[in-house]
Amino acid sequence: MPAPYLHLDLEERRKIACWRDAKASATEIALKLGRHRSTIFPELSRSRFVDAELRHLSAIAS
Repeated sequence: MPAPYLHLDLEERRKIACWRDAKASATEIALKLGRHRSTIFPELSRSRFVDAELRHLSAIAS
C-alpha cells in the first residue's frame, strides 16, 4: 500500500519559495525536501507563495 499523501507545511512552502527565487529546478527542490517532484510541481504552478507572517514582521521591524 502506498504511503499517504502529506501536505506541504508552511516551512516547506517557505523553502520552496526561496529555492525557486534562487532558480532551483523542481527536481532539485524535491531532492532537498525529500519529497517526490510531483508534490513540488503543483506548488510551483500556483500563484507565488506570499508569506503574510514574514511581511507583517518586516513591517514591524521598519
